[in-house]
Amino acid sequence: QEFQLQPSMQLDKTEALKFITDVLGVSSPLRKLEQNRLLFLNELVKAFNDRIPFQNVTLLSQPPSDRHVPTWEEIKTAVMESRGGLCYTLGVFINILLEALNYDTYFAAGTIFYPNNHIMTIVKDLSFAGSKHLVDVNGYPSFEAIPLDFEHESPIYYHAFLEYKFIKEGSKIFRFHRKGEFRDLVPGREYDVDGWRRLCEVDLTPRDLSFFKQAMTDVYTIPGKNTPFLVSFRATIYKDLKLAAIKDNTLLLENDKHEIETSEISNQEEMIKTINKYFPNLFTIEEITKAIDYLKLYK
Repeated sequence: QEFQLQPSMQLDKTEALKFITDVLGVSSPLRKLEQNRLLFLNELVKAFNDRIPFQNVTLLSQPPSDRHVPTWEEIKTAVMESRGGLCYTLGVFINILLEALNYDTYFAAGTIFYPNNHIMTIVKDLSFAGSKHLVDVNGYPSFEAIPLDFEHESPIYYHAFLEYKFIKEGSKIFRFHRKGEFRDLVPGREYDVDGWRRLCEVDLTPRDLSFFKQAMTDVYTIPGKNTPFLVSFRATIYKDLKLAAIKDNTLLLENDKHEIETSEISNQEEMIKTINKYFPNLFTIEEITKAIDYLKLYK
């Protein structure tokens, strides 16, 4: 497993630009990059959330004995083919993509209820010497690069169905949600202050990829150990900045008022049709069936 960043873990600039135009659908990347690196980064992050899904279908379809933290080649293929994956796949790829475009980046660890089970990117020196921006692509993404130079509390962001903000405490940043937060409140694991719920703790310490080895191995191989992604079906995309997601046998769709409407997916045949409607041509029927069967969703 390539847990050290190695020379092979890279994209050349031509590959990176081709991915941005062909897969993400962003036009004239080189010109935009030269004109305004921050505006271009924000366009890139939005396009990534629009085109690359957060999903565990691929993982669940694998026999348990074959499950592993994806290698760089697997990550690269999954994202280049728009199949996406969990935060490790998305987070490692976008970091290496930004490096190819000469952004100065490093990996940062996030904690979503369990230590270091989330990986993010910090972009340095973008606005001024010493500036830091958070790039986070996952099931609850940030839809732009978040400037971290606020003193205590960030502005409130309104993107898709979410209302979110960040609060700084020492070397850590905490992400809070208010509108759009629909997870069950788990006593003792998170807290609710004036309607704000804590989602994630971000440690700003620069981390080598090897730092994530144990936590990510658990994510990919031990059901329920430190994420729900081996015990619950997940697929999420933000097409045109609106959520379409499947969580177990529930379809979640964001309407024009940025509210979430849910409906039940009542059987396996309907599940396959629903996945192919909102995530077209990404998974084979065999992969979907194996993922459903592993979780015994309809048994």
